Amino acid sequence: MYKAAVLVSPRRIEIEEREEPNLGEGEVLIRVKFAGVCGTDIALFFGEYTTPLPLVMGHEFSGEVIEVGRRVEKGLVGKRVVGEINNTCLAYRREDLCGFCKIGLSNHCSRRTVVGIASYDGAFSELVRIPDGSVHILPSEVSMEEAVFVEPLAAAIQTFELTQVNRGDTVAVLGVGRLGTLICTVANMVGAKVVAISRSRWKLERAMRFGASYVIDSSTEDPIKEIKSITDGIGADIVVESTGNPQGLGLALELVRPCGTVALKTTCGLDDMNFNSTKAVVNEIRIQGSRCGPFDKAIEILSGRRIPVLSLISHFYPLERVEEAIASATAASKVLIKM
Repeated sequence: MYKAAVLVSPRRIEIEEREEPNLGEGEVLIRVKFAGVCGTDIALFFGEYTTPLPLVMGHEFSGEVIEVGRRVEKGLVGKRVVGEINNTCLAYRREDLCGFCKIGLSNHCSRRTVVGIASYDGAFSELVRIPDGSVHILPSEVSMEEAVFVEPLAAAIQTFELTQVNRGDTVAVLGVGRLGTLICTVANMVGAKVVAISRSRWKLERAMRFGASYVIDSSTEDPIKEIKSITDGIGADIVVESTGNPQGLGLALELVRPCGTVALKTTCGLDDMNFNSTKAVVNEIRIQGSRCGPFDKAIEILSGRRIPVLSLISHFYPLERVEEAIASATAASKVLIKM
């Protein structure tokens, strides 16, 4: 038996005792050590991001493999691991690939489920079951707590995998919460001039520690005026919208230079965004969404101790207090659930 925190309806989680799952021949069973609370979890909990319920949330996690399916290498048992969130044809090592997986777009697999988000139970649980093709073994240099950041760091990296950034470019990060802070760090690593924009003073101070060269307090300063001042009136080369606010895209279009890029990172279900298509067309703005990213690159960065991610952790909660953990995460830094 094991415990799982089940979202049965918006704002209501029940702790259930469950039988251990039967593994498919290409699956692994992981005993979860830590799981992180992110903006998507918060949106799911409050019903802002709709998905079929009941559901065990949680997609940022670390743990240890305790059992493997018949087709999985037995040496994986006992390994410290993290897992990708998209359960795809490639993750299950299917021979009959869907059209997206055939052309290398496995994150958009037509058969995919998403761990802790869409039609697949996640890691707010003592055990989680995933396909073996999603598993990444952790090097000894990365602790279980640090490993929780592999998934969000990979998502931050993906921003600039799809939107080319050059050394010296001005990257404005609009919203510097948990993900936005990591985006500041990644942009700084590639040599960009990073501008963090937020209404929160403590988030801006954190962004400065994680790679921002400039900060704009949008509660007291005009972001458009300040960006123009920093860029000699041109605007930012790239604006990353990660506020989770419906007004974010509209502001991003005001901040970006003509022929620049607005990179969208909000995935928390806010679909009524203020969008001036005329401005986007006239200024020839490129709009690029991105979500899941390369775990191998994220693990390499964490192994090299290039980001002090442990300093981002503000709270630990036991599984039985997961509702309290989610409530805390609406205002705190990084909240981890410790199994």
